[in-house]
Amino acid sequence: MDNHHLPFEYITVEDAAKAIKNQENRIAMANVCGFFLCQHGSGDVSLNDKTFHIKAGDVYFYMPSTFVCVLNHSTNLNGIAVKCEIDFVLPMLEQLIDGGNILRMRENPCISLQSEQQRSLENLANLVQERQRQLGLCTPDSATFHILQRLTLTLAESLFHELLLDYACNQSLQPQVHDNRDRIFQTFLVSLFRNYKREREVSFYAAEQCLSPRYFSSVVKEKSGHSALQWIVQMVISSVRQVLTSTDLSIKEIAMEYNFPSQSFFGKYFKQYVGVSPKEYRKQARATA
Repeated sequence: MDNHHLPFEYITVEDAAKAIKNQENRIAMANVCGFFLCQHGSGDVSLNDKTFHIKAGDVYFYMPSTFVCVLNHSTNLNGIAVKCEIDFVLPMLEQLIDGGNILRMRENPCISLQSEQQRSLENLANLVQERQRQLGLCTPDSATFHILQRLTLTLAESLFHELLLDYACNQSLQPQVHDNRDRIFQTFLVSLFRNYKREREVSFYAAEQCLSPRYFSSVVKEKSGHSALQWIVQMVISSVRQVLTSTDLSIKEIAMEYNFPSQSFFGKYFKQYVGVSPKEYRKQARATA
């Protein structure tokens, strides 16, 4: 994402509508996260088979590796949409809320704002966008450019902190927990978002924290109800499903992107957890679209 060297990007509703139409109402959110603030109109989206209705004044958050399908939307749908790099948002989440709350945001991505909250978000978003416009007019590598770039990033961080505040007030999030087991699970979740395309072994994530795979997996199971392997598989399969459904990448190209040793190994892995081959899954998904 290279938008004046910023780790985030504003998306116009018109561009989003074109992308949605081209992808047969599916939106791939494999390696990015962000939000959509609905200002006018309404729509229904399906997130991993769970349906949400979005109306004016609602914010929809999307996390990495989610399968989003736009079921319908009004012709006057409009709002502010931002997508950003994972490493821009996750450190903020990691510092302020625990892993269980990150999971809650992924499973419950919609909140309704009070009018004052909406105005605050709109003001901040407009200010970030204006600074971003000014940045585009500056000469790269000039002192003005670097100062304005830092200012824009700081304002963007404030915008996302404001969003987290609104979510915390709406969902009654618990404060950051400092128990060692909570810290282990949260560190795993953040690492998984970053590394699931390259690393599928529990031992890798355990070694990052200097833990044995058995102990590490028991902590993850205790804190989330799912084993570390189940988390890894869910993240990989969910992301691969998006790519199969919303892109024309070949099976071989997808296998390479997800660091599988061969197309054959990738096919066996996918079929083990989904029940059909990647090719058959793509065929079925597009037939029912």
